[in-house]
Amino acid sequence: MVSKFSSAYLETRWLWPRKFAPLTAFSFLLTDPHVDDLDPAELSRLSDELQTKLFGERDAGEVSLLLFEGAIEAITAFAALDPATALRCLADPSLAPGGRLTQIRPTDWVFIEPEATEGPTRDARASEARSETFQGLYLLAQQTFMGDVISVTRAGATSRLSLTDGAAHEPRDQVEYDADCLAAGLGMLADPRANGLLYLPVAYSNILRPSRRAAYEQLMTALPTDSRGRLGAVVYDVPRDPSFTVMGQLSKSLGQHFGKVVLRISDPEFAIEGLPARIVSGVSFSLPDGDSRLRLAALRRFGARRGLFRQKLVWASVTNVRSRAELGVCARLNVPIVSGPAVGRPRSSPVAGLARSLADLPATEIETPTVPVLA
Repeated sequence: MVSKFSSAYLETRWLWPRKFAPLTAFSFLLTDPHVDDLDPAELSRLSDELQTKLFGERDAGEVSLLLFEGAIEAITAFAALDPATALRCLADPSLAPGGRLTQIRPTDWVFIEPEATEGPTRDARASEARSETFQGLYLLAQQTFMGDVISVTRAGATSRLSLTDGAAHEPRDQVEYDADCLAAGLGMLADPRANGLLYLPVAYSNILRPSRRAAYEQLMTALPTDSRGRLGAVVYDVPRDPSFTVMGQLSKSLGQHFGKVVLRISDPEFAIEGLPARIVSGVSFSLPDGDSRLRLAALRRFGARRGLFRQKLVWASVTNVRSRAELGVCARLNVPIVSGPAVGRPRSSPVAGLARSLADLPATEIETPTVPVLA
């Protein structure tokens, strides 16, 4: 049952060009040609779903995964360990030489490292990885980046945070994330590198709940009024049919500080009909997790409703775009703005104003066969 469920999970989540193959009844070889380290947050979700599948909501048992990263010889040796020895590796990682070991449980994970290691430990690398990153918003017709979405990932986070790369990279602590990004945005306003539109994240719940709204409005008073035209807000976690009252409050609160307000949605049937015209600048549809057929079907459903967005004088855009095929459908549907891994990977500086042809976007790299890094 564990093997069958894990295979089904990986088939829908571990998408090409990443690959997986069973090694034993309880172990899989995972490969990703574009990263040096796998993201434990993704596998934590597998652990969480296995926990629910096997034990429901009861405390009758606990699922714990072991992630071993290394050369193929070391991986094969680790997969051949009997369960008892594999369990002892948690206390003595020297029993699994030649790689890094991570224990992954529902909702969290921890690195298991020998006391003596060559070079920095992975925990040290995680501390070094604390960063502000920028991902571009791309105008398909002009083949130019028109703005950036800023994101901040704190040291020790379980994954790189981003609003453009899908559910696996969304923040768990929305208040903390929004505040971090606002502070980073303040710093960038005086930076000559930021000469285009800069979008900051705002959780819908920060506007929905009066106490959070008051706190967030207090933070926003630090934004200089003369920078309003350069700033945009990306309101995320927006429900399919948002409250008319909340939308009015959202427009009032954010409109004082941001020249553009974009709703990031996850439902292609978002109730645009119920929104007053011009209450927001745009709506950005985040493509769902799943295989390419599911994603393309959702994209076409969203694109088929673009006439309704034009009636409301609202720009329709698509984010979490991951393949050349998805870019092509966006172009055929006349989606004006796209973003996501196939459009632009995280950068340390803004890309607004940069012209780049479709052929030079990362989608070309994603869909070009490469020699995989084994992990």
